[in-house]
Amino acid sequence: MDTRVPDRSLAGRVALVTGGTGGIGMSTAVGLARRGAEVIVTGRDPGRGRDAVRTIAEAAGVAPGAVRLRIADLGVLGDVRRLADEVLADHPRLHLLVNNAGVNNGSRRTTPDGLEENLAVNAVAPVLLTRLLHDRLAASAEPGRASRVVLVSSSAHKMVRRAADALGDPQAQAAPYVAMTAYARSKLLALMAGFALARELGGGPVSVAAVDPGPADTGMTRSMDRTFLPPAMRAGWALYYRLGPARRSPDTAALSPLAAATAAELEGRTGLYLDARGRPARTSPASRDEQAQRAALTLLDGLAAHTNASVAPSER
Repeated sequence: MDTRVPDRSLAGRVALVTGGTGGIGMSTAVGLARRGAEVIVTGRDPGRGRDAVRTIAEAAGVAPGAVRLRIADLGVLGDVRRLADEVLADHPRLHLLVNNAGVNNGSRRTTPDGLEENLAVNAVAPVLLTRLLHDRLAASAEPGRASRVVLVSSSAHKMVRRAADALGDPQAQAAPYVAMTAYARSKLLALMAGFALARELGGGPVSVAAVDPGPADTGMTRSMDRTFLPPAMRAGWALYYRLGPARRSPDTAALSPLAAATAAELEGRTGLYLDARGRPARTSPASRDEQAQRAALTLLDGLAAHTNASVAPSER
């Protein structure tokens, strides 16, 4: 008989997890629901999303109504704005925002807004969604208990040696296109912007943390092969996959975002970066340049403001 007291530390709190219908996002959603949170997950496919909601509720041992689905393509900024509008309309309180959705494309793809897709999903969308939901997050904070924004980053950001490389070619237009390079640059831009946003918001009612979940066996990693890597790294792909993603489950990778969202010892701390074990860690030297951080936030805010806001919404 299990005599442990169930962790209901998030009872009464509302969490939004983007890309929560699979992989690390689904495992994060399960962890939050298991702790008592009402969880909203986003996905692109209605059928898959409904299946995911049932799976999350069953795995967390909660009623189906404790997990809700919003259909949104985070690569379409009109969908990001619509998602924010729906959440604001239906949820008077919002305490946790986990910006988990991400892509890593084998070839260069452009969104309806004219953005390279890694840039749009991994960097522009999380900053835009955080901006749109900030006031609700701030209003939902309680004395001694800030609302939290979690940015799911990646150690891949360390592949980019100079911030100028990411700032100078955010749209991944330089030839040849290398998938992991474009992905790493988008993650670096998002990380730098996250640090700048944490400073802008200060240590007030909303804290911001970035996390490295580490490699995991997810749909995204299973779709990758050696051609995603820069030529000099391709020979080691098989070994990397066997020792990295193939050995770690999404549940293990979710430990880091769950720590950022829930750990009591992180209360009142902002601008942190947590490693795959959920411990504060240092990021790359390029990411710690405050001038580059401000430039990254200005860049992403500008791209969100000047892309097409009238794209037709996805099917609900």
